[in-house]
This record gives sequence, structure tokens and C-alpha cells, in this order.
Amino acid sequence: MKLLAIFLVAQTAKHPPVVVPDVAIYTQKPSKRTVNVLKLYPDNTYNFCRYKATRIQRDTGTFKGKHRKLTFQSTERRHSFNPLTQKPVLKGKKGIYLKPMRGRIGGRPDFLISKNPQEYNKPWNYNPITKRLEEELVEVKPKATSSASTQIAIEAAKRYYLNTTAQYAHGYNTILENNYSGPGLYSTYINGIFVTWDEDTSDAKLFGDLNTVVHESVHTYNNNHYLIIPGITIPVNETETCHSSDFNILVSKDLQQKIFRWNNYVSKESGVTANLMGIYGIMDEFSAYMNGTRAGLMAAAKLEAQGNHQKADIQLEHASRTYFAWYEFRLFTAWYLHYTHQNRREIYNKIMENNNLRLTYTLIDNEFEKIISEAGRMCINNNCDVWKNYADRYRKYVEPCTKELVKEEKWLSDFRLQGATLQNYKDYLTPGLTAAN
Repeated sequence: MKLLAIFLVAQTAKHPPVVVPDVAIYTQKPSKRTVNVLKLYPDNTYNFCRYKATRIQRDTGTFKGKHRKLTFQSTERRHSFNPLTQKPVLKGKKGIYLKPMRGRIGGRPDFLISKNPQEYNKPWNYNPITKRLEEELVEVKPKATSSASTQIAIEAAKRYYLNTTAQYAHGYNTILENNYSGPGLYSTYINGIFVTWDEDTSDAKLFGDLNTVVHESVHTYNNNHYLIIPGITIPVNETETCHSSDFNILVSKDLQQKIFRWNNYVSKESGVTANLMGIYGIMDEFSAYMNGTRAGLMAAAKLEAQGNHQKADIQLEHASRTYFAWYEFRLFTAWYLHYTHQNRREIYNKIMENNNLRLTYTLIDNEFEKIISEAGRMCINNNCDVWKNYADRYRKYVEPCTKELVKEEKWLSDFRLQGATLQNYKDYLTPGLTAAN
């Protein structure tokens, strides 16, 4: 215990916590169904949200001023809903006045100092009217009804994948047991067109989707924690975020078009959690893509060892479709850190204080790199170029990311917990939070 205490003190000395001063919170209720919340941060940045039961509008930027006169400068393209950006305002003892003269004669402020700061000092996407997170409004959908035959097919597919993972990707069967998400439970789109599941549960039909089923099941598993590999889970407390699409301003339109998964995950139009939940949604996808790819490569190696070259080749081919997500989500993480450091320092500081989040990134990054390296050395039926042949098909999506990562690697280096591995990760866990095994 003494050695552990010494280690924790040493780690604290190396990485002292960042102290973020309190935020000043002001509220306005222009109508019974609308609440405006203004947060002023000590680094002269602001966060303004207009909350309605069905919508959240958000503006961010900087403010400056002498004495009590403040001016607000937005960093967003659309911020006309924010009355503070229109002209100088007056900051008084009771609140903020949109008309400075009214403040000077002692009138009622338009924005009052919050009497319940704990209610409003939450992530911006927590809606104080509905008491729910924005992404819950986006993602909660009616469950699709299915026929008895479809339910039978879903159960048959689940049994198939439990048996297949137990045999060829051992460990993932334990993830699928209680978190299974397979054919019939998710929607499939090809080139933007919805494809109805044909309920075919034959080996020929299901075997190639092993990567996808593990990926989707990991999403179901990840809830206030992230799967690293079966047997290692890191609990993570979420802090305030901004949309990942906010970092679009750092990336040229030309480069955006070259990144395969850009539109789905981090574009302005994206409605998935990788965008809505910022770095925490990005990490969820990072975990899912790594584990899906890993399960496929584990199966390929096991099948090749058994002499089943044809099936091993199928798994390797499917892994080649997802391996380059390693480069993409590393870059998305770097851009998120870069953007928040420059524009939302309070978010960046909390991220850097979030030790378990940094540990999660470090371990997933290490394992993703490792499995890709192992795939490069894999031979199928004495063909040692088989991975290269598959991987080269998607090289056009890798190269733009690797070139950009040269410039952005600094952010990832600062974010990593240097020295953390699958073998010693428990030494890096935040006291009070326990990883599942």
C-alpha cells in the first residue's frame, strides 16, 4: 500500500490537476417555454444556449469590455438568436442589461444571476426544460415491430455469432451475451439506400458480418465506460462537451471530402453521438471500430492456423474495410483537442483532467496500432501480401489522414498517458473508479 501511495503521489506530481475557476451563470426566460442560459468563463469566453422543449440553439465566442460595458464576439456562423451579440450590454450587480441606460437607472436586468447554478452548470446539451440530454431526444425512436418469424431469425443469428466468437474470437462471446446487436436489430444502408434484412441465417450469409456485429454490440456495451478488449473496461465520467462538428472550421472543404467517415461522424449534418457528444462519442466509435476489426483479425488468424484459408481471407477482407478508422478517429480526436484548446478552454481543461478518458484513448490507440501491424505480417495460404492487397484498396483514405496527423500529433501526444499498457493500466486508473474485469 505504501508503494502504491508513493506511486500515486509521483503521478500527481508529474501531472498536476488543472484548476479551472468558477463560471458566472446568468439566465433569462423570454417566454414560458424558453430559457436562455449564459455562461461567462474567466478566460473571457462565453457559452450561450437557448433551450426549448424540442430544440437547443447554441452560440460560443469571446467577450471583452472595460468596467461594466461588455461586447460579445461570436465564433459561430449562425448566432442571430443570441441578443447579446447585437450591441454592447451592461453588466450590473444583479445581472446583465441589454439596454445599458436601464441598468444605470436601476431597472430589472434582462439576464439575472442564476439562483440555482447547480441546475445550469451542466453540459450544454442537458436541457433544463426536459431534464434530458439532447442526444436522447435525437436517438430515442419507437421500437420497430417485428413478426414472429423475424424474432426467430434474430435469435438464430445471435446463437450463430455467440458460437462463432467463442470459437474464433474468444472473449467477444462474453460481450455479445448481454449486449448483442446483430441483423434485425440494426438498419443497413448501402449507398444511402435502406436494405431490408432477408432473415437469411446461413453461415454463408452471416460469417462476413462478424466485424459489424461486434462493432454494434460494443456500442450497446459502452455505457459510462469503454471496452478496451474483452476483460478490460475503463469507467469514464463525462464532462461538458461541444459538438465535434465545431472543429470543422480547422479543416478545409477539400480535406473534408477526402476523409471517408467525415460526413457520417463529424460533419455539421451528422446526428450521431460522435458529433453530438464530442470526444466521448468519438471514443465510443474508436472503441467499436478497434474491437470489430480486432475480432475479425483474431478470427482470420485462428482460421488460417486451422488451414481454412478461404474463410480466413473473408475475415481479412472485411477487416480491411474498417482498419483505416484508426487514422480517422485519431485525427478526429486531435482536431477536437486542438479546437477546444483554442476556442473552448474550459472544455479542454476538463478533458485533460479526465484521467480515465485519457487512459481509454491510450489503450485503444495502442491496441489498434498493434492489430494493424499484426495483420501486415499475416499470411493466408502462403500469400504474405494478402493484407497489403486489401489495405491498398483503401489507401486513398489513409494518406490524407497521415499527412494531417503530422501537424496534429502534438495534441495526441499531450493527451496520451505515457507508459500506460494493458499490463499496467490499473496503476493509471483514477482512485475511486474501478475498471471491470
